Amino acid sequence: MNILIIHEVDWLKKVTYEIHHLSELFSLEGHKVYAVDIPDPGKFSFDKITRTNVEDYNRVYEKSSVKILRTPVIPIKGLNRISAYFTSYRFIKKILTDYEIDIAFVYSIVSNIKGTVRACKEINIPMIHRTFDIAHELIQEKYLSNFVYKIEKESYPEFNIVIANTPFMKMWSEEMGAKNVIVIPQGVDTGIMKKLPKDKELQKRLKISNQDKVVMYLGSIHTISGLPIILNAIPDIIQSIPNFKLLIVGGGIHLEKLKDISKKLKIQDKVIFVGYVPYIDIPRYCSLAELCINPFEMTDMTKKLSPVKIFDLLACGKPVLATPLEGMLYDFPKESNTVIYENLESFTDKMIELIGSNSLEHIGNAGRDFVAKNFTWSIVTKKILKEFDNMIK
Repeated sequence: MNILIIHEVDWLKKVTYEIHHLSELFSLEGHKVYAVDIPDPGKFSFDKITRTNVEDYNRVYEKSSVKILRTPVIPIKGLNRISAYFTSYRFIKKILTDYEIDIAFVYSIVSNIKGTVRACKEINIPMIHRTFDIAHELIQEKYLSNFVYKIEKESYPEFNIVIANTPFMKMWSEEMGAKNVIVIPQGVDTGIMKKLPKDKELQKRLKISNQDKVVMYLGSIHTISGLPIILNAIPDIIQSIPNFKLLIVGGGIHLEKLKDISKKLKIQDKVIFVGYVPYIDIPRYCSLAELCINPFEMTDMTKKLSPVKIFDLLACGKPVLATPLEGMLYDFPKESNTVIYENLESFTDKMIELIGSNSLEHIGNAGRDFVAKNFTWSIVTKKILKEFDNMIK
């Protein structure tokens, strides 16, 4: 079948995510896959609007084939998303007809969703929406959050199927008016995300000694990451564990804030900021850590999440200490003994308790076995393709 994936951020700049795995795996199953994105112009630019079809880019799976069709936008930061709101209808409708699309797999819910819904309905193309977070709750500006909520409320009833990643997102989708909602969790590639021996070359480059006790955070750095709490606790942590080091692998708009905290507390020698790394290199960084953490703050938005990075960390054989997000508790229940849960108030105390524990390797191995059995991208791909087949029959 011909599958169109509709996204609303820059495909080429976004860190490797579910959408990259699934689109490429669809193609490896023999389907023709096209993806619409919204290019990010980066720095302020007055360059003319461009329309670029991209086929040469870094792939997760070497033999996969996904053609990226870039939405025509005004290439100025901020205006690119706004202009896509107005240009997407004609652009997407042309793609639907030119490429004889059978089904639209929709990740967008803001910039190009109204154009997508209108175009698909006019040509009678079924729409399946994938949801794992609540867009309007990610936005701090109230007026913009209310605007996005209105779009969500208008869009969800239009989808033929909504595929949620947890029961909590299923419930929310139904509250938004979705008529047919199923649950398919996220996944992991255990061939890429795997347990490796300590990477000595990387260890040397990052100036980590054999005696250091390394705790790692992986992922985007945002307001709810909980990392400021961890950094502020480091002066106390090193009283108990002098050779403690925090390895932060990822970036985001709050990265500089963390660096400022590090300087203010004079703990620069205890915190290693790596920035974003290629997806394929994540296991190398995991090899240096005794423990990985996900200290997300508990909010109405975050409690529904089950971040895909947790699947990656577990597949790398790493024990994970996390706040008890309801979405995570669904995928990794306490009785599975795969993730260690602790409230944010006592998070650092639990971290100190775990560092150097003889049980960490056993917990890490159990986590890898659990995701390999239950959450591979191969399993997820087949489940979603089955829904596609049922929809177009």
